[in-house]
Amino acid sequence: MKLKYIFLTFIFALTISNHVKAQCATGETEALLNIIPDNYGSETTWEFSGPGGSPVYASGGPYTDDNTTPINVSVCLDTNAVVMFTIFDSYGDGICCGEGNGSYTVTIDGISVASGAEYTTSESTLVLGNPLDFDCMIQLISSPSLQVSSNETATISGTLMNTGAITVTDLSLSYQIGTEAVVTESFSPSSLAFLDQYEFSFSTLWSPASTGEETIVIWVKTINNVSDMNPSNDNVSTNVNVYEATVIPNILGDYLEGTPTYTTIATASDQLDKPTDLDFHPFRNQELWVINEENVSGGGTTLTISNASEPTQSIEFKEDGNNWHFMSLPTAMAFGTNGNWASSPGVFDANHNGTEFTGPTLWSSDMSIYAENAGPGTNGSHLDMLHESPHSMGIAHHSGNAYWVFDGHNTDIVFYDFKQDHGPGQSYHDDAVIHRYEDVNVARDGSDPTIPSHLILNKDNGWLYIVDIGNDRVIRMNTATGSFSSNLTGYESVAEYAAYMGVEQETVVDTGLEQPCGIDIIEDRMIVSDYANGDIRFYDISETPASYLGKIETGVTGITGVKIGPEGNIWYANRLTNEVLKIEPENSLGIIENNFGEGLLVFPNPTDGNFSIDLGNNYQTVTISMTDLNGKLIQLKTYNDNQVLNLKIDQPIGIYLLIIESGDKKAVIKLIKE
Repeated sequence: MKLKYIFLTFIFALTISNHVKAQCATGETEALLNIIPDNYGSETTWEFSGPGGSPVYASGGPYTDDNTTPINVSVCLDTNAVVMFTIFDSYGDGICCGEGNGSYTVTIDGISVASGAEYTTSESTLVLGNPLDFDCMIQLISSPSLQVSSNETATISGTLMNTGAITVTDLSLSYQIGTEAVVTESFSPSSLAFLDQYEFSFSTLWSPASTGEETIVIWVKTINNVSDMNPSNDNVSTNVNVYEATVIPNILGDYLEGTPTYTTIATASDQLDKPTDLDFHPFRNQELWVINEENVSGGGTTLTISNASEPTQSIEFKEDGNNWHFMSLPTAMAFGTNGNWASSPGVFDANHNGTEFTGPTLWSSDMSIYAENAGPGTNGSHLDMLHESPHSMGIAHHSGNAYWVFDGHNTDIVFYDFKQDHGPGQSYHDDAVIHRYEDVNVARDGSDPTIPSHLILNKDNGWLYIVDIGNDRVIRMNTATGSFSSNLTGYESVAEYAAYMGVEQETVVDTGLEQPCGIDIIEDRMIVSDYANGDIRFYDISETPASYLGKIETGVTGITGVKIGPEGNIWYANRLTNEVLKIEPENSLGIIENNFGEGLLVFPNPTDGNFSIDLGNNYQTVTISMTDLNGKLIQLKTYNDNQVLNLKIDQPIGIYLLIIESGDKKAVIKLIKE
């Protein structure tokens, strides 16, 4: 957003007098607006409002495309009000000069008080009145997202604007979530002048205490140690939904004993076409997404598999209207905890004209948005895209709308934060932050540079695990380390694009791998798929370098993405056979019998004595019994109207049998106490 502040001494003098235009009532001042549209009038809107956008006194647009006839509007404004004029462009290219030579002018009492033509998404100018000395307006809450995981530690952040005349150097801001304690912190913006914006983040993080809807309120307490003179715009609130996080049991040890079972989930007949990655939706139970590489002339596609591996499984194929650009040869996908997801493009140039213009794309998982915008030639349904990483070979979620990308062209790792997405099919990127970690050196595969090279973030400790396929190894970098080195010049305007150096990094595995490709972690265990031979290798990562534990030999080359699913089983995509498969150990999590379905979870297992049972659904009556291996009854209890049960083994270390019964459903599980 561009902002202008024109000191209107002459105008103020006129408004103090009784000079009133004939078409406006006493106490009102007439503003004359003239707009010459560009060729895309449908992108242009405008408003007269108070500083920061509220209240809105008058507004207009959008207009007709391919019609540059001048638009003239007369608006009557309260003479005593403080009024801004703002013009918007939904595409983000203003009204001059790429698609015509448009312009605008606002005139009051014969004097031009605002004018322009070249801007991005919007441009604002003070056109009437004197602002109060101390007035700040909270404009938006940027974090957390509308969907928050129950095991997430969320940052509370937002943006405010100084709508007062005095430059701000000290702020006291507060937030409250529901009925929790109020958090107040001090902030020190550097000379925040009139209409300057300030992004703030509280250092006190929020850990949700319960699930369900919560209201977040942020407000201004003081400005330069003085009370805000306009309380009406001091606070903003939003509602977020806290969803129950999926607790994935660690059953990887079970795969190293017995013979695993393979279940085919999808094939080419379901429109799999060179699948490169897969991931589970964070809060839609047992919903698996798969991304297809397809071809450079058409672009990638996705499959959404609902109730994956269940008898009621269904598959939906989707193709975005402009996948040719926004999903060109995708190598990977990753879900964020907010329900958005991002893809990494394997193409060199998303415009397909030889420039290095490509990078990660942000998408919505809302099925009424994703791939629902009309056809080729538009910007499709994407939420955002940044363009500094040709041949992006893998992607991992960080937090919010931020992701890590394997940059195969520049041979390093790049952090991308889309911040606030620009909305479906738009093009505003000015708020984005990009950090390039130039001393983390990686490479594409030498024999087939199109093979993905995946990465995954351990959100418990901040270590990013990276498959470095070109060097036949796995490395990790500490995302909490590294420091600013220099500013970089990119292909588009963003808030920050910088090189970072000095990151802490370690080699995790550098032996036994031919073409490492997929990766996932759970607790202190890691799995890595090998594209060359179809092996899925298991490692203990409690120390570095990691210790090799064993492998599953699938015997089929071409495995790309691997994922530890909600029930702890391993799922993978095969780019060469066009298949997605699920692997179950011979005795998964000690499950001897289970007809409750995939939703049944017992965790942690092994346990120190305290454990939980998630039945997957709410059952009116459930009987839980526990025996030792000789059949001696240890516990017996009935629960009513429950889904999640919290229990305790008050017995010596050993192995026990847990029997869960409800109606005609029964499960028998081997439970280990350590």
